[in-house]
Amino acid sequence: MKFVWLLSSVLLGVVGQLLMKWGLVNPKPLWSQGPSFVSMFSSWPVLAGLFSYALSSLFWLLTLKQMNVSVAYPMVSLGYVVVALAGYYLFSESISVTKWMGIGFVLVGVAFISRA
Repeated sequence: MKFVWLLSSVLLGVVGQLLMKWGLVNPKPLWSQGPSFVSMFSSWPVLAGLFSYALSSLFWLLTLKQMNVSVAYPMVSLGYVVVALAGYYLFSESISVTKWMGIGFVLVGVAFISRA
């Protein structure tokens, strides 16, 4: 069950990040009155992303209760890989050779840590 909590935490963090990006790139404000930062926080994808982060934190607490932080925390870096790939597909962001190498290093590092 501890890996379910961990995976849920990582995926909700990824979803939160992507929703916030989407909400800032394509604003969908619930209300448009007031300063720009108010309309930024009134975008429903941004609010949904913040809520997703809050749920991610809850699942993270459940993870920490059952796993060693020295194993669990490095697994969070899998979120970096998923966000980079999602950014490529969803937002047409580029992934350079250097970024691909970084993604490879993250995956190798997670593999080493998960086997320890």
